[in-house]
Amino acid sequence: MKNKFKRKSGITLVSLVLTIIILLILSTVAIQSLTHTGMFKRAQEAKDKMENAKKDEQIILGQYIDELNKQTQNEKYDKTKGVNKPELMQGMKAVKFTEPKGDTEGTVEQITDSTSTAWYDYNAKKWANAQTEDGSMWVWIPRYAYKIHKENGIDTQRFDIVFLIGTTDNYYDENGEIQTAQRQSSEDEIIRTNGELYTVHPAFTNESSINYANGGWDKELLGIWVAKFAAGYASGNNNTPVKASSINYTDKTAWVGASELGTKQSAMAAARNWLDGEYAVKNGVNYEWKEGKETTIKYPTFQGISYAMVYTNINDSFRISRKLTENGNIYGLNADNTDSHLMKNSEWGAVAYLSQSKYGLNGINIVINNVSLSNNIKSVYGITGCSADKEDSSAITTTIDAINNRTQKDIYVWKQEKGTQSSTTGTIYGIYDFSCGTWERVAAFVNNGHSYLNEYASSIMELLKDNKGSKYVNIYPFDDSKDNKSITNNSDNLNKAIVANYAKNTKIYGDGIRETSTAGIGQTSWYSDFSYFGGLYRPFIERGGYYNDFKEGTGLFSFYGNNGVSHFFGRFRSVLVSL
Repeated sequence: MKNKFKRKSGITLVSLVLTIIILLILSTVAIQSLTHTGMFKRAQEAKDKMENAKKDEQIILGQYIDELNKQTQNEKYDKTKGVNKPELMQGMKAVKFTEPKGDTEGTVEQITDSTSTAWYDYNAKKWANAQTEDGSMWVWIPRYAYKIHKENGIDTQRFDIVFLIGTTDNYYDENGEIQTAQRQSSEDEIIRTNGELYTVHPAFTNESSINYANGGWDKELLGIWVAKFAAGYASGNNNTPVKASSINYTDKTAWVGASELGTKQSAMAAARNWLDGEYAVKNGVNYEWKEGKETTIKYPTFQGISYAMVYTNINDSFRISRKLTENGNIYGLNADNTDSHLMKNSEWGAVAYLSQSKYGLNGINIVINNVSLSNNIKSVYGITGCSADKEDSSAITTTIDAINNRTQKDIYVWKQEKGTQSSTTGTIYGIYDFSCGTWERVAAFVNNGHSYLNEYASSIMELLKDNKGSKYVNIYPFDDSKDNKSITNNSDNLNKAIVANYAKNTKIYGDGIRETSTAGIGQTSWYSDFSYFGGLYRPFIERGGYYNDFKEGTGLFSFYGNNGVSHFFGRFRSVLVSL
């Protein structure tokens, strides 16, 4: 039985091998037969046709979608005016102005016809303006792309601007043909903005996929509304009633002016402001809330010829700007359709770049707001919406009566013809207080890990994920060899840190820093404006300038590092976005 089993096994294996050989032969013959008869070819052709049909279907579908998008975008784009139509949110009404001429001041007129477009004309340097219920004014910055203007191949201190169609990156060229602007697609990509291509300004773009690298938003925007004036106190030389917001001040101390303290030098003292007086008291070496009660932040108003709202640290400036749409606000705004926030560096840049184009000052340096009240009204230092007589004017200490009565020599208000020199357009339709008055806080800082970031900007820091950006703030890199927690905080080390940090900032664009300056220290910005970057114990960025600084260092492209504390020469401005 054993031998028989072996024999049967052997026959089975041979049969199996023979069977395999025969099958291979037959399959070869069959394949050759099919090939010679063209069946494979016809099958492949059928497959190709099916794939091509799918591609054609996708192309046709894409064309339909593009056409629908065009129709949608055309509803949002004013082809006659060449810009995106301003988005008026709840609580906002369109306004226009009569132009000031000679001794006749300009006036504000509300637009009753909601379909009218007669209230703006960017080609004539008339930017769209709107007013909220409290009297605050807002200016529409439409979505655009830009490049640095060249003459004879050399960069100038101006920008070429093209307004974009709807929320696309497309624009009409000089021949009426649609072109597409470039934009950054990854955090590591370096965008050149002084070449031949236009670049979509990041303030209007959805940068959520690249961690808001340039201060973008979380969706594509048609434009943004920027406060026409810096924040002022309600009832501070205006008719807006004072009303408390839902939040309180967080800082018990402030950097107080020498004139207010009655001393030779400014110093840290109890927190205060014009409306509330001193709301903290010193107890030993520490400060505590007066009578044990925190003080509510009152809603600001953004009107001309108002007391500038100073003595808010970066955290409180950010927090109150976020509350402009809360229930019971004084503006008539609604959080369901409007976002409010502290102006970012990218948004400051969006205004500054548009200003230095043919739609604005176009190569003329903006004139400063040189008014100083210098505490002749307690805790009041600057006035919004004022202008010096000429570009190189020095600060003038005056009184609010002299300004209201128009008797102060060499100071003008925004409604006067010479007052428009401090507007971003050189007309009454522009934005004011972008040069001097007091330094202006923006939501921007060098993320160097200094304790001041959490001490004075905790609300902003809470929004960051893995130390990456947020749609509410510009984040800048730092050089940890010159800027870290082990380095002693002194002026020499600060200068080394800001120079090194500036050099690290090689990719961020649209913010009026890297593109418009050559060094992180000195006056290397366009028009010889200040260029002091952030670092060490001064990680926060401020813009514009301060009336008491060197007159030639302030302006659209001025930037300066700050420690974030509440102080008498620091104000803020808010921005609105349609949701």
